[in-house]
Amino acid sequence: MRKPFTDFLYFIIIVLLTFIGIKASCQNTVSGQVKDSTSVSIAGARITLFNATQTYFQEERTDVNGAYSFTNVPAGTYSLGVEKINKDYVEQQVTVSSNRRVNATLYTETHPGVWNIIVQSPEQLGGTNLGALMPDGKIFYCHNSKDPFYFDPILNDIVSAPGAPNIQGCVGPVLNTDGKLWFIGGALVDVYGPGSKKVKYFNPLNNTWQFQPDILDYRWYPTVIPLPNGKILTAGGGGLNNPIRTKTSELYDPATGTSAFTDTLAIGNEVSPVVVLYNGRVLMTHRPPQLFDPATNQWDLAGDFVQSPRMPNGDHSDLELVLMPNGEAIAIGYQTFTPGVYGTFVERYNSTTNSWSLGSSILPIRERAKTVLTPDKKILVIGGTKVNAADTTATNQWGSMNLCDMYNPATDSWRRLSRLSYKREYHCNTILVPDGRIIAVGGEGQPGNEPPFSVIEAFRPPYLFRGVRPEISNLSQNTFARGANIDFDFAKTDSVTEVILMSNAVVTHFMNSGNNRYLSLNYTQAGNHITAKLSTDSIALLPGYYMLFIMVDDIPSVAKIIKIDQQTILPIELISFKGKAFKDKNLLSWTTATEVNNKYFSLQQSSTANNFKNIAIINGAGNSTTTRNYSFEDTKPPAGTNYYRLQQTDIDGKTSLSKIISLNNSAGSNFISIHPNPASDFITVSCADGNPPKQVKIVNAEGKAVIELKNQTRIAISQLSKGTYFLKIKQGDKQYSERFIKQ
Repeated sequence: MRKPFTDFLYFIIIVLLTFIGIKASCQNTVSGQVKDSTSVSIAGARITLFNATQTYFQEERTDVNGAYSFTNVPAGTYSLGVEKINKDYVEQQVTVSSNRRVNATLYTETHPGVWNIIVQSPEQLGGTNLGALMPDGKIFYCHNSKDPFYFDPILNDIVSAPGAPNIQGCVGPVLNTDGKLWFIGGALVDVYGPGSKKVKYFNPLNNTWQFQPDILDYRWYPTVIPLPNGKILTAGGGGLNNPIRTKTSELYDPATGTSAFTDTLAIGNEVSPVVVLYNGRVLMTHRPPQLFDPATNQWDLAGDFVQSPRMPNGDHSDLELVLMPNGEAIAIGYQTFTPGVYGTFVERYNSTTNSWSLGSSILPIRERAKTVLTPDKKILVIGGTKVNAADTTATNQWGSMNLCDMYNPATDSWRRLSRLSYKREYHCNTILVPDGRIIAVGGEGQPGNEPPFSVIEAFRPPYLFRGVRPEISNLSQNTFARGANIDFDFAKTDSVTEVILMSNAVVTHFMNSGNNRYLSLNYTQAGNHITAKLSTDSIALLPGYYMLFIMVDDIPSVAKIIKIDQQTILPIELISFKGKAFKDKNLLSWTTATEVNNKYFSLQQSSTANNFKNIAIINGAGNSTTTRNYSFEDTKPPAGTNYYRLQQTDIDGKTSLSKIISLNNSAGSNFISIHPNPASDFITVSCADGNPPKQVKIVNAEGKAVIELKNQTRIAISQLSKGTYFLKIKQGDKQYSERFIKQ
């Protein structure tokens, strides 16, 4: 029989051995080295070690020698993933019961991605169809607004949507910041017909359709694009005598339902590729390339394509347009009109030099292919029509292909990917969705005709086969002002490499009338928390809906959809901005609570709430945490209503705008009399001093002068378009302004 002391020693030994065994089981090391196919070490490769449920997940990067090491790995079975940009992903199973050494060899990336048929569409889509990624992540599809439906990427299934009470197809679609999908112009008959002035929207919040005030001209398939100020540039389209295309252009304001004509186009067109460049101008490429300047409402010819003229036969565009993060616009697609000369179907636009250059192509040369910018900054080129009949690539009877190729603008290089399940022409809609897939539907038949059936298929690009994806959680909110912080947590990586915003697509034919934005955000990382900073630049960060992705190398997370509204958080905290009108002057005053890097304020004035001009520069406080008061007297305001705003400029040159306030100088507002008002043919102008006006200028609602005269009291206005105008006169050293309406 053992003594108690001996029993105690046995107990201690057993406890120590158990502890040592447990500790040893947690001290396993998994290490190795990563090389390429020529045995050169690969630095910076992402190595992940995870179990089947990913409840255990570790990440390391290889050092300059290609070496990595995981320590304190519990015994068990794991997957070891190895990833490096431009290399194929490698994954192998590793059983850990002791120290393990696992080496890997990476080869040049060849993964082609995978297309999967998802579901048959309830509508045949091949003539007037459009698709829009909505704020809730579903895609809204419709043919003529009578029988729309949703595709839900989460359910991988169709969801019903209510139809409009009337036909309106061939429209210009715009997803507004209020979440409503607007339908502008089009035709009020099925497929093809005279242009229409009608405007309506679909409200997904209450599933209702609502007509809005008309646009000014008849437009079958107008070119449309939302601008930084919230208005919709609406240009061209087929008129009442379709296929004769109109040269007119207008700015439609969805907030007020009003529209005003701008300068006219060089050539009447329809449904053009179009983007808002990062310099604020609008590039429209069909045809010829033209630039619209929202500051002057003028159209000017842009630099012409290297391969020109495009589509001299007057047909639809032969290309789609992709705006890259660096501001370069890339045209994909080319139809030659020179027999035997097929050229390249890539041209690249430099907005700084206003010029195009040729990019490389992959055969066969094609026109009217579909394009999608992906989170890894590459362009997917899908389907399209073969140009060279001698090329042996398989097509259907109308020349459409099922090719899918990937263009890398950074290297001007191509890679062939998996083929679509169906050959598709330009009525196909292709849209990137938050889970990173590309959804394609439509265009399965003869161009311009509804196919016998349409099928939704989804493409999983190569970046979805590159290992464990990072995850976003605990997003602080869903709606943000420019200049705000976006806070969220992340998982499945130790270090995020990029935070990006990609705008929701709204597509029909060759036109993406979404914001066409890919923005890389500045951010800071603390543990598993990210704080990303939104730009205050209203041109770069257009209001609207965006997918928020985080990236690890070229691997995207599943995105969260957020809204950027029209507000901007200034680097100053503006407590108030107000004014007071006197007989012959206006007093403006404002107060700040805090200022950060505030260089100066520009006080700006306008008589029409557009085309503001600086009337004073007031230095800011730089940095301040105390209340600051500012004021300025405008001693020569034009009579009538004056509009004022503040433009704040940072030390680094960035600017932001305040709200607009208006003041009315009562004495001056009675100086001018206009009769009749409203008027259609003539107006008669009289001044309170009994003298004829010495200088007369009539400007439209956008601030553009349309009539300039001297010493005239009876003015012909029959040539003006219907709308609101401002009569401005100069009498001595005073300026006066009065509004009138042209019927």
